Amino acid sequence: MAYGRTALFRQLAQALVEAIENGTIAVGDLLPTEAELCRRYNVSRHTVREALSDLRSRGLIESKQGVGSVVVRQHSRSAYIETYSSVEELTRFAQGTPIRTHAVDDVMADDDLAARLRSRPGLAWLRILGVRLDRRDASVPVGHVEVYLDAAYAGIREQAWALETSVMEAVEKRYGLAVGRIEQEIAVELLTAEQAAALQAEPGSPALVIRRWYFADNGRNFEIAFSRYPMGRFAYRNVLLRTAAI
Repeated sequence: MAYGRTALFRQLAQALVEAIENGTIAVGDLLPTEAELCRRYNVSRHTVREALSDLRSRGLIESKQGVGSVVVRQHSRSAYIETYSSVEELTRFAQGTPIRTHAVDDVMADDDLAARLRSRPGLAWLRILGVRLDRRDASVPVGHVEVYLDAAYAGIREQAWALETSVMEAVEKRYGLAVGRIEQEIAVELLTAEQAAALQAEPGSPALVIRRWYFADNGRNFEIAFSRYPMGRFAYRNVLLRTAAI
């Protein structure tokens, strides 16, 4: 099996995760050697090592000197660990963690909300509130979702109650919109009582918050999303590569 150039190690890691989760590779089994993985998936040894590092960070395997990589868990540790560095990878994450919608309403941005959205007061938005679930175990929500969608795209209102993917993808499909870029920042907030109740967490406890601004290819900011993850339920992993010699 050959992979494309985008995030090779992530694609290989996902293939191995799926093999472990569906029992093809059982707990206690050894993973194929690095050389065998290189041959089987037509990737470099560096790519294989990055993929194995990803599996170790998920708690799925342990490396034993002189033995190899042993599968120790069928499913990742409680924290949902995800990596993405492109719009396509973010979409795949959304497909694996669907939203259970709690509320859909129309809001007019006052000064405070406009400041949060980096927008102007008086603009109309469709607000979507809910929790993000892990398809593997939906008993406890992964995170709280707060989305503001430009009212021009409020035609997805009914669809918002049964989202199988991201709001972004729903808008793209309905309106033919193309996402040009996404700006993202990561911070820490304390959960409000309402957010904590939805997440089965403690009010005032810390949460990782990922704030995203979605821009169409014409530069229009059509969606803002705030995702909050209580401590221990989510980890964000990224890999930085050197692009030029210093």
